[in-house]
Amino acid sequence: MRAWNIAHRGGAALRPENTPAAFGNAIGLECDGAELDVQLSADGVAVVYHDFRLNPGYARLRGGDWTDGPMPRIKDLTLEELYRYDLGVVRPGSAYAEAHPDLEPANGVGMPTLEFVVRLANILPAFRLFIELKCDTSSDSADPLTLADTAFGITKDAGFLDRAIFVGFDWRALARIRELGGTCWFTTDKLQSDARPVVDLIAASGGQGWFPNFPDATPDNVAYARTRGLKVGAWTVNDPADMARLGDLDAICTDRPDLLQALK
Repeated sequence: MRAWNIAHRGGAALRPENTPAAFGNAIGLECDGAELDVQLSADGVAVVYHDFRLNPGYARLRGGDWTDGPMPRIKDLTLEELYRYDLGVVRPGSAYAEAHPDLEPANGVGMPTLEFVVRLANILPAFRLFIELKCDTSSDSADPLTLADTAFGITKDAGFLDRAIFVGFDWRALARIRELGGTCWFTTDKLQSDARPVVDLIAASGGQGWFPNFPDATPDNVAYARTRGLKVGAWTVNDPADMARLGDLDAICTDRPDLLQALK
């Protein structure tokens, strides 16, 4: 097995997702890297969080009660306001708790910035970051070009570009990263038809890799992508049998990096 072990959101089944606790655990497991989601706060700071709104399944004001109903959007809160939320404990009885039964809580952890995670990743000389630019065409999203410029600038200033792979479903942001000289693996959701035209488009767009939903990483599709000069990594692979089957990929992104590490 040669695939990089990439901890999805830092290993979301093991520690609170996209938090310092998760990324620290991935480093402790000696993973090859971690995947994370990046958005912009109201004051333009690149912060690490998956949903466009705070998730009531694991986000609440520090010392406060759990909240029902819609939570604030990330783009509407400043970094200082985002720091007021505790992201380290799952709400008992929630759907999120049911989906993450083995998650070890980390009371009091908050939302990190991309700059913080890049500094943390520098602890291991070969540790990589798959940086998902979290944007789309909705009003909840940051401007994709501004997000791309900000995230690229942070990784460049930290001297981390050689270990940063930018991914995402909004290819406008990835096209901007390519203009700036960054490495991009273009993400796709489950495809409903032949993968070859999509792979062709990625190659024509200057992408260096294809990052499909793992069922699409079939031997034929992977072989074709490699004829187009693309690396191939798959998300999100949590079953050991699938991990073993996909072991010759370039990267496996998983919520259970501990299981993948045991196979390796």
